[in-house]
Amino acid sequence: MNTIEFFLEQSKENYHTLRVKSEDGSFRYIHSKYYPTKESSYLQDIVNPEKYDVCIIVGIGLGYHLAYIARVVHRFSQIICIDINNYLTNAIIPEHIQAILQHAKVQLVIANPDNLNELHNTIRLQFTKGIQVIDHPASFHAFPQIFSSIKKILQQVVEKSLSNHLTASLFAYRYCKNALINLRRLPECVPVAQCKNIHANTPCIVVAPGPSLEDTLYHLKDHQHRCIIIAVDSAIKALYVHSITPDYIVSIDPQPVVFAHLFTTHFESFIITSLTAHPHIFTFPTIVSLNTHPVCQLLEELYPGIIGSVDSRTGTVLGDAVSFALLAGCNPVAIAGADFSFPKLHTYARSTEYHYRYQITHTRYTPLETKNMDYIIHASKRTITHNTFSRKNFIQYRTTLDAIIPLNVSLFHINPVVPLTHATSISIKKFLSLPQVSTYSKQHISHLLQPLSHTIHLNTLYTILNEETTLHHIIDASRIDNVTNIQKIHHLLHKE
Repeated sequence: MNTIEFFLEQSKENYHTLRVKSEDGSFRYIHSKYYPTKESSYLQDIVNPEKYDVCIIVGIGLGYHLAYIARVVHRFSQIICIDINNYLTNAIIPEHIQAILQHAKVQLVIANPDNLNELHNTIRLQFTKGIQVIDHPASFHAFPQIFSSIKKILQQVVEKSLSNHLTASLFAYRYCKNALINLRRLPECVPVAQCKNIHANTPCIVVAPGPSLEDTLYHLKDHQHRCIIIAVDSAIKALYVHSITPDYIVSIDPQPVVFAHLFTTHFESFIITSLTAHPHIFTFPTIVSLNTHPVCQLLEELYPGIIGSVDSRTGTVLGDAVSFALLAGCNPVAIAGADFSFPKLHTYARSTEYHYRYQITHTRYTPLETKNMDYIIHASKRTITHNTFSRKNFIQYRTTLDAIIPLNVSLFHINPVVPLTHATSISIKKFLSLPQVSTYSKQHISHLLQPLSHTIHLNTLYTILNEETTLHHIIDASRIDNVTNIQKIHHLLHKE
């Protein structure tokens, strides 16, 4: 455990100042030795609430430099203050500084220097204008390596949040429309909350569509009864070609592309999905999970804990699939086909829908190999990791996936090219020969799952949704600002 050695010392202002033992072993003051309140104007020319509605301040100490925040806190939707130790417990500091740190809009995050990846799960950003990140120089000078690592993680979190924000803006109407349409079938769905620990200490394989999946399927076919199989929708066709039937399929895409993955296949599996997914999904036996969409938040308020969620906040269907495996209590968990790169200059496993799409682009003048290589060079922007082409968002997916997996779960990564940090690399043969896998025989549990029809009452729900204030809040929170789309939402509800 990386323990921070520090001292609270009296200043000439009757308040404490802070002295710490820095990374190089020397002692440094985080605030002025004699007049720490002089830092109160530090942020005045830096903080920009006109441009940003979220502010992240890295390095807090005793918080003297936060004084200006009190004057502008009402202009922000969220202020996050990050440090690697809580120095405030016994500190004597001005009352207005204490008030700032206890304000409802201010979140104080104490990062564990030994496990900074926890920040991926801790920090949740909700913004409309933008995000500003501000350093506290004295804190960085004392702990340059630790705070630099924090900044790198913050960059990943911010980039992911910006990407999700853009996606939400582009698909705002589609998400909201899907959620309202899918409410009709909600009583027929099974709530994911019922799946908690339903496969306690059961071996499981989560299947993604990466190229390395191909070597896995031949061995998994004859031993599929030895583990629970959770497949992301884009890997389904590859499984069916090898006569492998997954127990669960995870599909969260709001667009009609799901037809390409699921069409013409016969399902004996439950599909785990979110309320904002394409309505086609809800024609199959469905386990429903809530996410952060306003309609889902309303359901959680009306029926707290009844539906549940496996929203991993990673922005990936693979992350949600792993999140479901953890909720179901699966252990050990293996992940197959998750390459986070383009191994051997391949993009997807053969027989997947994405692989079919590349095949049909083959012409006499632009052979498949050329198309494939052009795509890899363009998508990767020549990013190299573990001696293979990758993409920045692939690397980010890997980092966020690492962050959601608890250390008490035995995690295996099958034939990885870019391995997960906390996973044991293993071949499919060795995983299937593990004692807890080789001695397990799959049992059907569908009879244990009951639909929501006895809990969810649509008439009550639509009455609440049609209430003007509630509907306005949902439309506003869904970021739908197009007048035509707003009218469509009203029409959709009144049809019900």
